Amino acid sequence: MFEGEVKASDMMVEKEKLITAGPEDRVAAVILRMIRDGVGGVPITDEGQCVGIVTMRDIMFANFYGAGELPISEIMTKDLLTVSPNATMIEVIRLMLKYKIERIPVVEDGELKGLIVRNSILRSISDLTE
Repeated sequence: MFEGEVKASDMMVEKEKLITAGPEDRVAAVILRMIRDGVGGVPITDEGQCVGIVTMRDIMFANFYGAGELPISEIMTKDLLTVSPNATMIEVIRLMLKYKIERIPVVEDGELKGLIVRNSILRSISDLTE
């Protein structure tokens, strides 16, 4: 298999294994979950639809301003860059490099299917070379 055959669905962390948050969850609660689980970003979902994403950078900025009691929707990125499950590895890498992002939600018909992070790409590349 070469990288053109590896799809987003092959690289993503599946929705069932992700930590997600709802738009009304408090910033402080999301911080705690991210720290406990050692994740750098959390997709924000509302009735299965991916409506945003929050990263540790967002959290650090909000925490600096004492925003712990605000709903996460106040600090989440709303204009999401997403890919479909059929996007190729090269397409995903190019988007991540172009927009300087470290994670990208995999979405189909608005519904969150998974999340691609740098480590999942590196794992896929490593699997190709075995």
